[in-house]
Amino acid sequence: MDIRQLKYFKTIVDEGNITHAAEKLHMAQPPLSQQLKKLEQELKTTLIKRYKSEWELTETGITLYRHANQILSAMDYIEQEIRDIEDGVKGSLSIGISSSCAKYLPKIIYAYRKNYPNVFIHVYKGDSSYLENLLVNRKIELALMLLPSNLLPYEVKRLKPEPFTVVMPAKWYEKFNKTSITLKEANDFPILMLGSMEGFSLHENILNFFSEKQLVPNIVLECKDIFSILNFVSEEIGIAILPRSEVYEIFNNKIKTLPINDLVQFVQPSIVLLKNVQHSKAAHYFLNTIV
Repeated sequence: MDIRQLKYFKTIVDEGNITHAAEKLHMAQPPLSQQLKKLEQELKTTLIKRYKSEWELTETGITLYRHANQILSAMDYIEQEIRDIEDGVKGSLSIGISSSCAKYLPKIIYAYRKNYPNVFIHVYKGDSSYLENLLVNRKIELALMLLPSNLLPYEVKRLKPEPFTVVMPAKWYEKFNKTSITLKEANDFPILMLGSMEGFSLHENILNFFSEKQLVPNIVLECKDIFSILNFVSEEIGIAILPRSEVYEIFNNKIKTLPINDLVQFVQPSIVLLKNVQHSKAAHYFLNTIV
């Protein structure tokens, strides 16, 4: 017994006779009668009692008809759900987010869900090297992160550039008594450094900022986790030079940020996807949400 046979049987019952059922199924009457007979032989039962001008369902026929309705309805639902997933209006979407892009995500997801409320979103958070690994291994379809050093494997959609800023303890800021800072002035403080990550140049870029000014930074601590660095700053262990978007508002009472007068470089948050990969329509719609 297969789905086609169930469909034939249900149509015969719904239409009330073989002739009308054959017309609806766009087939000749004899093959449809043969299919009904074959189904009865497979099930070893009589499904329909035939009379000269009338027929009626047997008890087994009533049972099969009930189950046929349920199964065929479920098949219709499955087919529709698969179409919805293929069309990008249902299913799931896995994305990554680094702290440098965290502020962008809520607004993007809000706008995306207004149009695609039935897509379930998996969000993976971590540093850029972790997200790149997830992309390469196809655990996620796209990532909001800093640009990798090697762009060849990726499609990239750039977001608004972010300036670097000095983050210092609020108590030090009060004594500093300025609304901006130079790299030379920053060099007078102990510096908490964002750790180096394979494939990303942010660590090296910050060191180069000092080197270009013939300065040797007094680095007292390195850490790859920005949240931890901000915690250390709030506890007056040192200052940090970070992209402005990396600074969490929850630390506002304990830390202050200062623009750097003599530093014009920016970091480039971006949407990153693998090239030469067939992405879901849900991923394409997510990208189109970003203006």
